[in-house]
Amino acid sequence: MSEIEKGVSLPQHLWDALEQMAAEMGVSQEGLLAQAVFTLARLNGFIVPGKTGSAAAAPAPAAVAPGPRTVGQSPAAVAKPAPGKPTGGRRPPEPEPEPEPEAPAEDEEGNPFDGDAGEEDQQEEPQDEAPPEDEEPQEEEEQEEPEPEPAPRGGKSSGPTMTLTMAGREPFRLTSESMLVGRGKHCDFVIESNRVSREHARLSRQGQDFIIEDLKSSNGTFYGPGKERLAAETPRKLRDGDEITFGTEKVKVSIKR
Repeated sequence: MSEIEKGVSLPQHLWDALEQMAAEMGVSQEGLLAQAVFTLARLNGFIVPGKTGSAAAAPAPAAVAPGPRTVGQSPAAVAKPAPGKPTGGRRPPEPEPEPEPEAPAEDEEGNPFDGDAGEEDQQEEPQDEAPPEDEEPQEEEEQEEPEPEPAPRGGKSSGPTMTLTMAGREPFRLTSESMLVGRGKHCDFVIESNRVSREHARLSRQGQDFIIEDLKSSNGTFYGPGKERLAAETPRKLRDGDEITFGTEKVKVSIKR
């Protein structure tokens, strides 16, 4: 325990702060305490720059709490009084303790000379996931039309028929000359998958044959088990039992003549 601690009573956390300041700034504890008393006395009018005589000659103001010091402001910048000229016939005033220079100290909890510095919480807003490249916002969601059921035919068949079979759903029969395959609700054969474009491919009948054409889809259209990628807008003839992959969704083709 130092000599100054024997004669001054302070809370333990202020003693800890005083010891840390003295160690880091290279200044004695007595000098730091003298600087604090000098600053408080000047702020409350007990020491007036330019006045001569002892500090007791100045009128004592009403009890005023110590004002908060601006964070980062050096006490030496506000504590140094302007030199006064001695008045004739009076003894020169006693020398005031010269404040020792100190670097701006970091804010410590419980320091009566420092104000609380506010902190702003910085939180990152979660960002929404970007929609798929081929996703386009629709102004009005079109009403989903029910899939047309194959109409019963009587007598002889008018030509070959093609049926699409996909896992987890009922077989779909081509009843018109062409049909659209895609994720959009306006398509004839709707595949609800993010890997399928809104208008992925077109299936059509030309005479006695059926062809498939990729419509510049994002994830491609693949033919056969070897997954040969079809060139965009290049028709490819289909045969009974062929396997077509739209993005990652497999569909089997059945053709009856």
